[in-house]
Amino acid sequence: MRIDNDTFPICKLEEKKFSWGEPYLHMTPIFDMKIPKELSDLEFSIEIFIKNNFKNQLLYFYNVLTNYEENNRIENYEGGLSEPSRKELLVKIKNELDSQKKVRPWEKYDDYREELDFLYVFQEEFNRKILFIKTK
Repeated sequence: MRIDNDTFPICKLEEKKFSWGEPYLHMTPIFDMKIPKELSDLEFSIEIFIKNNFKNQLLYFYNVLTNYEENNRIENYEGGLSEPSRKELLVKIKNELDSQKKVRPWEKYDDYREELDFLYVFQEEFNRKILFIKTK
């Protein structure tokens, strides 16, 4: 087992073998779970995406919030959003999107998974619904 520090989030790499003996590399991201629990569902979800380099979801959230489409496009979203909160979230997301972070592990390795494939990790850890935007 080894840790790849060249990705963000960092990931654990394990060499495994298929039942027929062919070796493969199993990648497991090590996510940042230090998220304040008192945040609203929307703020909590965006914070998860920021701290764990979910750039695609952040871009979708930025577009949805900019176009006032949160009630129609965000899965599991129930509620309103004040204009000051909207502006604050948009600035926070934009700053993150403009930052230059390391490559994401699911992009670096031939894993065939995407950001949303990892949502269950956060839902299990926090026992809380995580808001997201479906693209398909």
